Amino acid sequence: GSGTSLQCEWETRPILGNNNTSTESHLDFTQQNAYTEGICIPPTLNETLHVFSSAEAIECLSSKVQNRDIKLMLSGDSYMKQLTIGLADILLSKHIRDDKEMIHAGPREGVLSTAHQEMEERRRKEKESFPHVRFVGMQCYGNQPLNTTCRDAINKIGGDKSTDYVWIIGFGVHVYIRQNQVVDTTVKEINDFLDTNDQKILFVSPPFYYPHENFTDEFVRDQAEVYRGLLPNMAPTNADNPFLDVYELTRACTWANCSFDRAHRSRFVNRWKAQMLLNTLCEVEVQ
Repeated sequence: GSGTSLQCEWETRPILGNNNTSTESHLDFTQQNAYTEGICIPPTLNETLHVFSSAEAIECLSSKVQNRDIKLMLSGDSYMKQLTIGLADILLSKHIRDDKEMIHAGPREGVLSTAHQEMEERRRKEKESFPHVRFVGMQCYGNQPLNTTCRDAINKIGGDKSTDYVWIIGFGVHVYIRQNQVVDTTVKEINDFLDTNDQKILFVSPPFYYPHENFTDEFVRDQAEVYRGLLPNMAPTNADNPFLDVYELTRACTWANCSFDRAHRSRFVNRWKAQMLLNTLCEVEVQ
């Protein structure tokens, strides 16, 4: 789904069974923390959205379990780095670096580096059982033309036809800045990139921007217009462009701990984005 169909309200849920008995023993570290930190389930997905355990997430993305060489490649701007860290938290069943918030670029790079190191260590120990997940390069950051630098980068990496590369890419604000803050040309460049790419790409929407002293009212309005301008070319309207829409869930998070700069979200929000990503990529049989 996308757009208003994904409107939701953030909530926490007590970990109790139907008879008021604790179900904590049935939930792993990742699931327990999701329910106690905060979840945002759209009513349209209330019966189908699944909160993945770490084991379920690993099984979905594991080359050994799925019997094919899967490489999950994430790229784009700083929001995509945070999504990568959120997914790593789930796969590793821990909060990397004690859940340190990434208020600036430096800490973000440090946590991302640790995430890569710890996932690679698990892969060395578990071979193909543990998923191959990596954030790659700055070529898709948005500050250079997408149809040259970003396209060239993913085509170079994804040229091996024996590997099932799944690209998760997101950008927006830096394309907008490079396009002299013009909404129409920003939307056109992103759509042109997605419409003419040969690789499998799941596009991640830009987040909602709250009014902030660092953002003009025009900037906030324009980011919303970029998002709305992209929707007609994204799934489900256009099935050729798979889409992970995180705009509504970031807009709905108004708690004091949702964001520290009104743009980048807290670690628990990024873990929930990763849960939405897993629901987009995976199926699970609930016993």
